[in-house]
Amino acid sequence: MLTDKKILITGVRNKRSAAYWILQEVLDQGADVVLTTPDLERTEKVVDRLPESPPVWYLDVTETDSIEETKEKLKDRWGTLDGLVHSIAYADRDCINSDFFQADREQILEGFDISSFSLFTLAKEFSGLMGDSGSIVSLSFETDKVWPPYGWMNFFKIALEYLSRMIAVGLGQQGIRANVISAGTMKTLSARGIPGFSEMANEYEKAAPLDWDSSDSQKFVADACGWLLSDDSEMVTGEVIHVDGGMNARSGFVIQD
Repeated sequence: MLTDKKILITGVRNKRSAAYWILQEVLDQGADVVLTTPDLERTEKVVDRLPESPPVWYLDVTETDSIEETKEKLKDRWGTLDGLVHSIAYADRDCINSDFFQADREQILEGFDISSFSLFTLAKEFSGLMGDSGSIVSLSFETDKVWPPYGWMNFFKIALEYLSRMIAVGLGQQGIRANVISAGTMKTLSARGIPGFSEMANEYEKAAPLDWDSSDSQKFVADACGWLLSDDSEMVTGEVIHVDGGMNARSGFVIQD
């Protein structure tokens, strides 16, 4: 499905992340891949055991020079780019807290810059490499309801989704698509640091119309991402696609603190 596609994937930090499953999927589908990370040593260790280890480049989305250097390296390596996977999120511990007044302005702006605005930054800088077609996919979580322990990340994900729609409109005439996958609960290493996550995952597994398993859900997110990166989704853009076992359809569901 992705044979000869040139895909840039951000955010592969460990083998229990959605980004790692996406990496495996796009490799299985025949893509040529480059990974970017602000932590080279950590990401290189993760991919070393793959049959074909893709190159890992340093990229910090808060550093203009880092982004420009990555763009130049992509030009030298491929000349063009077919797909970009945005799997980046960060917030200070004070931001991921049911008492969202605890975070200060600098912490909130830093979280927004990395978790949300970076999508716009990367789309702006790398869309010129996509020619007359391309696909940008980012990852989100349920934004129709507020999950108090998620704190400011609730807002960051809403902002990410709206930015993706803006990108879809702004780059549509170039044939570039932008979509978001709103994933259900996934028992990743990052999720361990979110207060109340286990209770939330249990709620998903009990109430989702389909048989949602938070321990084995990354593969479904990866499958959807592979499709969005492929030509099979060439008329799909500006969408937030829920891969959550249908949990978004449960209108009576309330995310508890």
